[in-house]
Amino acid sequence: MSGKSVADISDVCLLVADVPRSVTFYHEVLGFAVKRLDTGFAELWTGGVILALWQRDDIAENLALPAVRRGGTGAMLAVRLETAADVDREYTRLSEAGLRFNAPPADYAWNAYAVYFSDPDGHLWEIYCWRGDPRTLPDSPASS
Repeated sequence: MSGKSVADISDVCLLVADVPRSVTFYHEVLGFAVKRLDTGFAELWTGGVILALWQRDDIAENLALPAVRRGGTGAMLAVRLETAADVDREYTRLSEAGLRFNAPPADYAWNAYAVYFSDPDGHLWEIYCWRGDPRTLPDSPASS
C-alpha cells in the first residue's frame, strides 16, 4: 500500500473549449512546459501538481456525461510568490507578453498583495504574496 490518499492531489484539470488554443495560452503566454498532448487533452508541468486541460466536448463524449458546464470561474488557480516585487515582476512579464489583467497588483483586506487574470475559458488566476500573516477569523479552527 502506497500510503497515499485522496488528499494527495496529483493533477488539477481545467475543462476548456479548445485544447490547442489553451495549450498556446499556457505554453506561450504563461510559460508552462508541455508534458503530454493527446486528442482533446493536454498535460502541463508545474512546480507541483500536473495541470491538465481537457476539452469539454471530448470529456462529455468519453465519459458519457451530460452537457458539461460552459465557461470558467467555477474554480480559481493561484500561484503564491515570496514578495511583492516577485508579483510585480510576473505582472510586468505577463503584461509584456500580451496578457490582460483585471487590474494592476494591489493590496487586499486579507493581507495579500495580488493580481488577477482569466485564461481563454474564463478560469480565474491569482498571483499573490502575503503581507504578513494571512487574515484568519478569530473563532476558526485554524486560529486554535
